[in-house]
Amino acid sequence: MRLNSREKKARDAEGAHRGLQMDENNLRSRIRMLTEMEKLYEGYSKSVKLVMGEADRGSLHGIHGPVAGLLHVPDEYAVAIEIALGSAMQNLVVDTEDNAKKAISYLKRRDGGRCTFLPLSSIRGRTFQDEAVVDEPGFVGLGDELITFDKQYATVFSSLLGGIVIAQDLDRAVDIARKYGYRFKIVTLDGQVVNPGGSMTGGSVSRSAGILSRANELERLNAQMGDLEEKLRQSARALEEAVRERTAAAYELETAQAQQREHENAVLQLSERLESAQRALQEAQQHQQVLQGELEQIQARNAQTQADTQQAKDRIEALEGSAAAIQAQAETKVQGQTQLQQTLAELSRQMAEGNAQLAALEGEKAASETALTQLEALHRDIAGDRAQRLRMIADFQEKNRAHEQEIVEKEQQLQAIRDGSREKHERIRKLAEEKMELEGKRNQADRESRDKAAQLQSMEREVSVLEQKRLSSAMEEKQILDKLWDSYELSHAAAKAQQIPIEDMRAAQKRIGELKRAISALGNINLDSIEEFQRVNERYTYFTEQRDDVTKSKRELEEIIAQITGEMETIFATQFKRISETFSQTFLELFGGGKATLELEDPDDILNCGIDIKAQPPGKALKTITLLSGGERAFVAIALYFAILKVRPTPFCVMDEIEAALDDTNVVRYANYMRSMSDKTQFIVITHRRGTMEEADVLYGVTMQEKGVSRVLTINLNDVEKELHLERFVQ
Repeated sequence: MRLNSREKKARDAEGAHRGLQMDENNLRSRIRMLTEMEKLYEGYSKSVKLVMGEADRGSLHGIHGPVAGLLHVPDEYAVAIEIALGSAMQNLVVDTEDNAKKAISYLKRRDGGRCTFLPLSSIRGRTFQDEAVVDEPGFVGLGDELITFDKQYATVFSSLLGGIVIAQDLDRAVDIARKYGYRFKIVTLDGQVVNPGGSMTGGSVSRSAGILSRANELERLNAQMGDLEEKLRQSARALEEAVRERTAAAYELETAQAQQREHENAVLQLSERLESAQRALQEAQQHQQVLQGELEQIQARNAQTQADTQQAKDRIEALEGSAAAIQAQAETKVQGQTQLQQTLAELSRQMAEGNAQLAALEGEKAASETALTQLEALHRDIAGDRAQRLRMIADFQEKNRAHEQEIVEKEQQLQAIRDGSREKHERIRKLAEEKMELEGKRNQADRESRDKAAQLQSMEREVSVLEQKRLSSAMEEKQILDKLWDSYELSHAAAKAQQIPIEDMRAAQKRIGELKRAISALGNINLDSIEEFQRVNERYTYFTEQRDDVTKSKRELEEIIAQITGEMETIFATQFKRISETFSQTFLELFGGGKATLELEDPDDILNCGIDIKAQPPGKALKTITLLSGGERAFVAIALYFAILKVRPTPFCVMDEIEAALDDTNVVRYANYMRSMSDKTQFIVITHRRGTMEEADVLYGVTMQEKGVSRVLTINLNDVEKELHLERFVQ
């Protein structure tokens, strides 16, 4: 709101400043014009202008200037002094008689007219004898006393105006003249004259005193220019201040908007950070669940591995016992080698099954092959198989330790994840606290803004109520005053003068009621109502008739316009068709082939639409005139012009180098065609082309044998043909 009010103030200041600038420009133009008129001696005779111009150039000396330029007269006396001076305003004041003689000789040489000169060395003043006229009613003053001038011209103005009395009006002037026997000239302020001897000169006169008032007006305009320049400077300062206030308001608005954007960005950033932290927490929880599942799987695998290891140990111990029994039998019973081999085979089969079971438990092919190799080696060397089995047990134990180490690492990773999750939770908690704090600040700012807005609205309502009360009070006061005047014809001051203190309000109210009833009983009679009704009714009837006449005239004008428009369309369509047909024929004759047409852009709106000129010179495609070359366009235009002349011939026609863009062949065609049309139209052709000149009847040429002197040469080719007995060859 502050920005809008300051922008309105700036616009108002700018409008006022622009108006003052326009006034200043107008005033400057007026001052410039008056100054130029003063400089050029506008309003003076030719002789005065010549003498003053020569004096300004320094050829004539001792010239002081015309009488009108050597005095200053107040505006209220300007008309009277101008009438009193008459033609003497243009008399020239010079120093001596010699200066006057030189100026007169100059006017005679230049045939510059006549002029009256007033030499300061010989002019004598006039002494007014009837001094008692000063006391006469309506006397304003003597002519030379009402003006101001340089003291060196005292004799000049005493001679011209010293014996002329300025009077208030014509009645006073006649009284003064009659009393003093019509001995001196009297001029009134409005320009009426009572001449010596009794004759009178008068009538209407322009209030503008011309030459005399020009200097006054110039002085007044210069003073106005000074005031206007001061106003313009004040307006410029006011405009600058308004612009500065508007800029400051705009800057404050931009700053507030920037702060609002910053706060909004901060809220958005915090919201994004909160959402990011919530997503990170959710991802950490999901990762924790995955790791928990992996830990449970590892623990299950570890338990299964321990169970499988224990079964393998038990199986190995059983196999070792069987191997020891077989070895004992081998030592004691060498004879039963075949049975031993079968037993060994059975043992080998059982060991292979054990190895297969172990491989199935571990799921590793390499372990099964290693176990089979170890059992075969045990068959060859039972004594060395025990160390191998011990190494296998050590390998399984090593794997168990590796699994336990992996479990410890996974638990450490899980603990780290839990620690990170606690940090995320702590960070989220802090961000939530910051968000709550910012939200509280924003809510506080919103509450304060709402409170301020409510206070502002409350104050505005109070101002509005007070303003309404003020207007109501003013209206009531006006109604009371109007009622006082309408009822009792008393003004406020008169009523106060008649004011009487009321001691008993009840009695006063009762008396007022009685008086009102008595007045009401008299009734309201308006004796002028009949005349007023007649007057209003006459005005109403008159305006109604005027409205009906205007409506009827409008309807008739619309009908006439429609009729004229229809006739124009009919005439235009007919003439356009004729010109189009003639143009096609003329184009064919000029170009020696091809075709050309005139087409309306909108046949339904022939008075407002454009006209397309389409031409197809011999051997070329049909195209609009804008796509043709310069020479072709010129030739098409010539064809169109000749077609118009065929439809509507004119007595004579002037052509100014219209064939300048044509080549020689087309120039000859153009000239021959123009010759064929010369029976109806006389052509005056301005040209530099030989082909056109050969077809002319008369040639006119302009030459300059001497610098600055032109001569016209004329050749009548028809006369030349007759004298030389030639026959013109027509191509």
